[in-house]
Amino acid sequence: MKSGSAAEALSPALLDWYQSAKRDLPFRRTRDPYAIWVSEIMAQQTRITALIPYFERFLRAFPNAAALAAADEDDVLKAWEGLGYYSRARCLHRAARLMVSAHGGAVPDDPAALRGLPGIGDYTAGAILSIAFGQKAPAVDGNVLRVHARLTDDPTDIALPAAKETARVWVLSLMGRGDPGAVTEALMELGALVCLPKQPRCEDCPARDLCAARLAGRVGERPVKSPKKPQRTEARPVCLLFDPQGRVLMRRRTESLLRGLWEFPAAPPEGLAVLSAQPCGRHTHVFTHIIWEMEGSLCATAAFETPEGFLWADGETFETLAVPVAFRGYMGVVRGALAGAAQG
Repeated sequence: MKSGSAAEALSPALLDWYQSAKRDLPFRRTRDPYAIWVSEIMAQQTRITALIPYFERFLRAFPNAAALAAADEDDVLKAWEGLGYYSRARCLHRAARLMVSAHGGAVPDDPAALRGLPGIGDYTAGAILSIAFGQKAPAVDGNVLRVHARLTDDPTDIALPAAKETARVWVLSLMGRGDPGAVTEALMELGALVCLPKQPRCEDCPARDLCAARLAGRVGERPVKSPKKPQRTEARPVCLLFDPQGRVLMRRRTESLLRGLWEFPAAPPEGLAVLSAQPCGRHTHVFTHIIWEMEGSLCATAAFETPEGFLWADGETFETLAVPVAFRGYMGVVRGALAGAAQG
């Protein structure tokens, strides 16, 4: 797979397979750079099948960069609610504003200008440039690194920059023999459907007779990958605080994790009197580097002026807030209490 002749053999086999095996996805029915950009940002930390309803909802709310740029951040975060990794939504919002102010409301087709936008690194830029604009711009992510490592039997640790550079040059050689956008999507699809991390479906692979790792009996040893750092566990109290009017107290997070979203406080603000409290469940949420072990308390409070950075929310207001999916275990309790207050 390291020779030009191998690339010449792989490219048509890969593209023929892609045309017959590819999934029908909404962002593959368009070459609109804006829609492709949104889909690529969503796909960074989310499975393709899971992001489809979010993608369609997001584009209905914000059909172009101008609409996204004009929106309030709270509305953008609410539209993103449930996808997680909310920094992606904030970067989309900031980038859309720069597109409007500096690029006439369009996704730029200049590589340097594209990489200068928030949230767009080498991979995302390569995907947009190749798929939307037909440029020979490799998009190398974990899927492509895995496919490359197996097809070429590359023993380099894929966490190293050298592995990414070698894969980038390899993808570029494939793009010289086929439509760049189709090559990008075919490699993505091969990694997602066939060249799987733990149980690769080698019998279904269009490159099985060209795969150096398969021919050497080393598919299970590729790619070489450094072990992840262990996650740390944090105890996280969750206080569902309701005032005499039946409103729930929400806090806007300022921490880097989940910044800008509304959460249930970990403790009552200073000066807020808690009249009664009862346990309302334990839940666990796993982030990339942290595990929250949450213990909830349902609390009745005295009347209290809204502290800075907090909000007393009735049922209608609560539904407009972007609340992290980490708290989904408590949402039923809160909605039930808010509904009871509205009826009372």
